[in-house]
Amino acid sequence: MTAFEVLDNPDAGRFELQRDGELVGYAVYDERAGVLVVPHVETIARYRGNGYGARLMEGMLGIIRSDKRRITPLCSFAAGHIDDHPEHHDLLA
Repeated sequence: MTAFEVLDNPDAGRFELQRDGELVGYAVYDERAGVLVVPHVETIARYRGNGYGARLMEGMLGIIRSDKRRITPLCSFAAGHIDDHPEHHDLLA
């Protein structure tokens, strides 16, 4: 069984999606007063097309919600994902 985990790596300034301990995607951010500005989301090339970007976004948004932070998505992928999921609109700064 494949295990996925989304981790906040504040030292690297990014959220990371790991599959069985291997990095498969990440979302770069800069935190400003509790708002995460996200300029870039990427899935590692060989893993693209498997829905990992959406999995990363859902995990990241869950962490942001639980930490009572907000998000400003500058990346078109991140913005599109949030636009497509109204349940996350309240997280927008």
